[in-house]
Amino acid sequence: MGDLMEFHRMFPGQKPVIGMVHLQALPGAPGYGGSMDEIYRAAVEDLHALEQGGVDAAIVENFGDTPYALNHELITLAAMTALAVQLRAESSLRLGLNVQFNCTEAEWGIAYAAGYDFIRVEALVENRVGVHGVAFAAAPSLLRLKSRYPAETMLLADINVKHTYPMVEQPLDASIHEAKEAGAGALIVTGVVTGQNPSLEDVCRCKELAGETPVLLGSGIHQENAAAFFQIADGAIVGSSFKENGDVRNKVDTGRVRRFMEALGR
Repeated sequence: MGDLMEFHRMFPGQKPVIGMVHLQALPGAPGYGGSMDEIYRAAVEDLHALEQGGVDAAIVENFGDTPYALNHELITLAAMTALAVQLRAESSLRLGLNVQFNCTEAEWGIAYAAGYDFIRVEALVENRVGVHGVAFAAAPSLLRLKSRYPAETMLLADINVKHTYPMVEQPLDASIHEAKEAGAGALIVTGVVTGQNPSLEDVCRCKELAGETPVLLGSGIHQENAAAFFQIADGAIVGSSFKENGDVRNKVDTGRVRRFMEALGR
């Protein structure tokens, strides 16, 4: 069982807003443009914009590496490690890491080396199918790795993660129970795709089943609906809404971040 106080230790007295630092395509990915310096400069600009806007944390993610892989070339992981270390030195925010798709060995290794606070695990206790292929439940291997290389790095676990479908139908209560047993510090509920919010009913159901374990919103949260969702959820991960014109492909707009925070009374 995970430490139910872990989340509250990391985010004391608040429902955190977690922004996204979407990295451009890295070396090894189909869209790589040939400049690590350009990737870094864009990432640090977004990180600073999020911090100036008032977020509580940020997730560094290889967003540009589409179509995502279940295993990456060494050069891709080396590049992401270098960027993670550089970005850690640029900000005092809590930082998380996500290596798409469900590459938990790489996530834990990079987070361990770079001193990150948490990782996002798309399929911790579920077997999911998507354009990337089949992502098997990561808990058995991840928890063994975690025990060999322990760190105060929290696991954020998706439940029914976006852009995927279950290999076999698994009851929601079973998924949430198993995620809690696997040590998830918080659960994430999303819509079906990026930019689409879950329903209020879905969030309420997850909260009911999660008990004391925090539930985060993982997609589709924006200035207009934030207050309603935050009455139920324990925080949110925000990507598209913080970008210029609300387009996930654009850079972070500090004004949009500030208006979002103001809508929450922050």
